[in-house]
Amino acid sequence: MQASETQSLLGRKHPGLKDQIHRHLTTTINLEHAYLPLLVCCYTTGLIDAGAYSDWGIFMGMQTGNTIFLALGTASLPLGSNRLQWLRSLTSILSLMAGSLVTGWTYHAAGGTRRLTLSLSFFVQSLCIAIPAFLVTTDAIPQTDPNSDLIFLAIPFLAFQFGAQVATSRPLGYSEIPTTVLTTSYNDLAGDPNVLAWHNPKRNRRAGAIVMLLLGGISGGWLSRVGAGLTLVFWLGAAIKFALGISWLLFRESSEGRNADSS
Repeated sequence: MQASETQSLLGRKHPGLKDQIHRHLTTTINLEHAYLPLLVCCYTTGLIDAGAYSDWGIFMGMQTGNTIFLALGTASLPLGSNRLQWLRSLTSILSLMAGSLVTGWTYHAAGGTRRLTLSLSFFVQSLCIAIPAFLVTTDAIPQTDPNSDLIFLAIPFLAFQFGAQVATSRPLGYSEIPTTVLTTSYNDLAGDPNVLAWHNPKRNRRAGAIVMLLLGGISGGWLSRVGAGLTLVFWLGAAIKFALGISWLLFRESSEGRNADSS
């Protein structure tokens, strides 16, 4: 019996570099601190939506506002607004839904808690922000002309990546951090019977989401005020998403993954 076990151990091959990389990328992450990138996503939402609304009069992530703009468009309101404001809003809504649909199915098929899946998702989100950033930087899209129809070139990319961002919170199990809207966060925070308890992780995450989105909005507003405008807002948003894409690769693996290797 002992000789057989010894032979089995000697015959076991040490995994090569390629196998180690493959295993690292396809292993599921430990979800204990997976809410931290989602809080950073809240900041990105505030940053980009503040900049986009300030210069273009449209939201890319918070679709409640766009739904109201769409409804007001049926009555040609608000007065003095762009004639295609309703169509911009509809484009943003549909693009976000498309991003959520595609990402949700991708997570379902490839595993929404795997390092590679999460990382590639955020690299794509970064690219979706970088494309409008490039178009604004090269003046292909006017930065300060809210009536330009060329804005339609940027809306699908920006709203699509927000849909992908929202879809990420589902497999991670942190539905209390929706990353794009705060209505439910305010409501759940105020309605929490343990809101004053010393140990209340969900309350802390909800409050963190509110603070981070607020800080992002303040950042976007001041960048627009000092003249940096959408160029810096978009490039900063793209850089944040790219950094988050790298961060997923550094997360510890789940205990299930370690147990599978040791068995």
